[in-house]
Amino acid sequence: MTPTGEDLDLTRSFGALRRAVWLIVLLAALAGTGTYFAFREQTPLYRAETMILSAGSQTGNQRVNDTLVSAPPLPPGAIKGALNSQNVQGVVRDRLSEIRELTPAERARLAADLTQAISTGKGETLTIAGQSDLYGNGTFLLSALHENPRVAAKLANLAGNALLAWDTQRGLVKVTAAADVLRLQLTDIERRIAQTGADTRTPSSLRQTLLTQRSDRLDALNRLLALEKAVVGSLTIVAPAAVPSRPIAPKPTRNAALVGAFVLVLLSAGVMVRASLNRRVGSDRDLKELRLRLMGEVPRLRLPRRGRSLLVALRLGRYSDSVGFLSAGIRNVLPDHPDGAPIVMVTSLFSGDGKSSMTASIADARAASGERVLVIDADLRRPSQVGLWQMAAHAAEWVNLPGADPLPGEEARDLLGALQHPDRAQARRLRENLHLISPRPASHDPGFLSSVAFRHAVAGWRGRYDLILVDCPPALAVADPLMLAPYVDGVLIVLAADRATMGGVQRLLDALVLANANVLGVVLNKVNPRERTTRYGYGYTQRPSVPLYRADTKEMKF
Repeated sequence: MTPTGEDLDLTRSFGALRRAVWLIVLLAALAGTGTYFAFREQTPLYRAETMILSAGSQTGNQRVNDTLVSAPPLPPGAIKGALNSQNVQGVVRDRLSEIRELTPAERARLAADLTQAISTGKGETLTIAGQSDLYGNGTFLLSALHENPRVAAKLANLAGNALLAWDTQRGLVKVTAAADVLRLQLTDIERRIAQTGADTRTPSSLRQTLLTQRSDRLDALNRLLALEKAVVGSLTIVAPAAVPSRPIAPKPTRNAALVGAFVLVLLSAGVMVRASLNRRVGSDRDLKELRLRLMGEVPRLRLPRRGRSLLVALRLGRYSDSVGFLSAGIRNVLPDHPDGAPIVMVTSLFSGDGKSSMTASIADARAASGERVLVIDADLRRPSQVGLWQMAAHAAEWVNLPGADPLPGEEARDLLGALQHPDRAQARRLRENLHLISPRPASHDPGFLSSVAFRHAVAGWRGRYDLILVDCPPALAVADPLMLAPYVDGVLIVLAADRATMGGVQRLLDALVLANANVLGVVLNKVNPRERTTRYGYGYTQRPSVPLYRADTKEMKF
């Protein structure tokens, strides 16, 4: 069964999120801190507001309604367009000289902003918010923004007065038009009266009619001129702008919190999606999809203190329990070989997965149980077994391998020499029943590992041992593991948990199958013990004895 990358795995996502939570929190905190200091350095911006009431033309009193001339109701959205017009912002721009708090440079910059708002119909210095209904009723807040709070208040009041003057002018439009019509009519009547001739005691009927019309038109014009004083608009200032005491921007604390929360959510979502789609091998469920057996899970090991051998740390605590469980599992799945010890090749997908330390741990555990173990370090390019065993390897005595002459000499004390001359091969004696064959220190020419020589040599050695472990390089990095795979009894794959992708493990498995290898299973190494504390041989520790007291004698009993 080949895994598909289209399915989302929430379990894997939350596991990846738990592993990355501290990094995510740190990055979110850094982003929030940077945002806080960036906004704190900005110049404060103040906003002053003027409340304006928009009311319909009817007051509820018929006498008042007959006396006053009201401007027609403003349709919805009309007042916002009027604010950005020449009639309002143009007046404010022309009266900027009245604001003494402005420097010449600030006055010029503010005038340019108002001019741009007039030309584009959009501005940020003066804005108005609110909405009126179909009858012209509504409440509006006219806002002015500036770095100086006093300037902001004066700008808001100037804009409010200019807006009310524009609204009042709307009411004068019809009155002024009617007065202009009456004046034209009077001019025409005067012309016609002058054509009737000089005034006599008995004026003609036409002249009498013209005189009566002139009198009526003069009365109407006088009434209109009187109504000009009674024209009112539909807008009223309810509360003039006061000097603001607190800036509205910047808000470093709020912005830092928002940016930090955004980064936290964004990184968390990214980690979860990446973990779901990337399909990394981190549990037995992943291995079942690849039809691989999980041999064991080994917890992540802390680096040993300076001067302390890695193997000493491997023999303690949870790691030792896990290796013991793994060693027993390998013994159960290995087929019996009629000629002697089974041969197990240990490889990995990547360098750093822990295959060498796993090989040394298994060998140490099996040797401690009384079995005879031979470790072959077959990584010619990066041999590491000698470094893992440290003093045990450097101070080890040399012993003859099975079939070697009693006095073989020193020419076959490395892997290539031992494979070419098995009759003179020697190995390091690391501890009782545990021997090591390692290559020479890595050089520019590591040499070539012959599968024929390997098969011939191990065939003569396996009769004297109970287990032979071959530490090989990553199987997809060099060809050596694939060349040796057909001549071993089983291949053990070591993978660092949540590091290898499903596709990479599938390619490794395909290569081993093509090489006719017997894949025993997979060891998940460097597992977080907090995530898996009750499976595969660790997490079960010795409980300290608790003293018990007998109620009658108060004696301590163990």
